[in-house]
Formats: sequence, C-alpha cells, structure tokens
Amino acid sequence: MTSYWPSYYKNFHCLADKCQHTCCTDWVIGIDDDSLERFSKNEEICSKISDGCFVLKEDGRCPFLRDDNLCSMIIKYGEDYLCEICKEHPRFYNTVDDHIEAGIGLVCEEACRLVLEADKPFELCADDGSKMELPEYVSVVFDESKPLTEILMSISGGKRAPSKLRAEIFDQMEVLDQEWSTLLSKLLENPVSNEDEDRVITEHEREFRNFAAYLLYRYVGVGRFAAESSYLLADLVHIGCGLKEIARVFSCEVEYSDINIEEALDTFA
Repeated sequence: MTSYWPSYYKNFHCLADKCQHTCCTDWVIGIDDDSLERFSKNEEICSKISDGCFVLKEDGRCPFLRDDNLCSMIIKYGEDYLCEICKEHPRFYNTVDDHIEAGIGLVCEEACRLVLEADKPFELCADDGSKMELPEYVSVVFDESKPLTEILMSISGGKRAPSKLRAEIFDQMEVLDQEWSTLLSKLLENPVSNEDEDRVITEHEREFRNFAAYLLYRYVGVGRFAAESSYLLADLVHIGCGLKEIARVFSCEVEYSDINIEEALDTFA
C-alpha cells in the first residue's frame, strides 16, 4: 500500500546528543523478531537482552546509550543495525482504507517543534511524489475564516468539560512522571475559566491549530479528544507552562501509555 506523510516529515532528523529528552532512557524497548535473530549472533549485544528487551541500566538508560548521549550501536554498526522500534521512533502508521497514513509523534521534542511551528496546513505526500487531499476532519481546523475556539466547539459536538473535571479525568490515568501529576493538581486547586482557555488558544492559534490537526490526523477524526486535549494544554499554558514543552509532556503521558490513550479516547469519544 502507498504510504503518505505530512509534508513536514522530510524535515525531521533526530537531534541525537543535542536532544534534551532522549528517548533512550526509561522506555522498555521490545525487540522485533528479525532483530532478535540478528542480535543473537552478536555476543556484545545479546548479553544485554532479556525476555526480548534490552536490559536497562540502574539509572534507566539503554545499555548502548553512551555518556555523551550517542548510541554506541549506531557508531559501531550503523543505523540499519538497530531494531525496528529504535529506527522508527517517533514515527507512527495508520492503515486507512487502501493506504497508510504515517506521521511523527509529539513525544519527540524535534518532532513536536516541527509540527507545532508549521506555518501552513500540512500536505500528505508519498515518496513517489503523489499527494493526497487532507481528510475533511483534519482540514477543518485550518479554516481560517473561523476562529479556532469556534472550530473546537464544533468538532467536540458542542461538549466541553470544565477545567477541573478535565484535570480530574487525566489525573486518574497512569502517571509516568510525577511532575505531570503535580501540574494537574494545580489545575484541580485553581481551575481555569473557559474565557481564559479561549484567550490562550487565540494568542497561540497557529500552534493550537497544528496540535488539534495532529490529533485528528493521528486518531482519525476523534474530535472531542482533540478539543479536550487542546483545552487541557491551554489550561497548562495559562498556569505558566511553555506550549511546546507541555505538548511533548502531554504526548509522553497520554499518547505513549497504551492504557492512557485507550482511556482518553473512550472517555472523549
């Protein structure tokens, strides 16, 4: 099947040792079967594998992550030697009808920057040069004849959780980093008004249009989830968080926990 990518994808490159939030710590790396077979012939590598995963160091770092945050496996064997998840992260793939829609996840700080800073709606492009029109459920958020605050209410079916209830819903999910729970606790203590949420969204409209479009694209038109997630980000920006950084943290906490994303999509269906 043909795979289509957002036009900004080709600009993505791993920051490697320049990354402030390396993906090579605190993640359980499940190794695909082909890579396991290849690694089994390399004593240096297979000695650091157990139950199909790399055995992390006591500090949670990958055993191949050097002190300078470069990958010793890439340096010694080349990037093609990596297992699939290490080569593919932060890419994602959705099979939609007769094609694949792929993208890059906000959990990666460089991907997050590219997505949120895009100055125009993205196009869907294939490696053969062909393009596909954006689905209407994505392109709707780029309609600049309407304020994004109005569009978010529309795609959510007119529903909008109060700030405190929204924070309670996300706070009850699995917590990967306690700082996330601390931020949500601030919202529970001092909920943000709809007016302040709308003000933040209007002040950062380009970034919020891109954020909502990313969620609608990745989760195939789940409008209520995209809207409530946008309101949550607006709440967190209102209390002092940087927009790109809190979008990355949101992605890490919600999208990259199978339990949390399933619960969020069910709650805000």
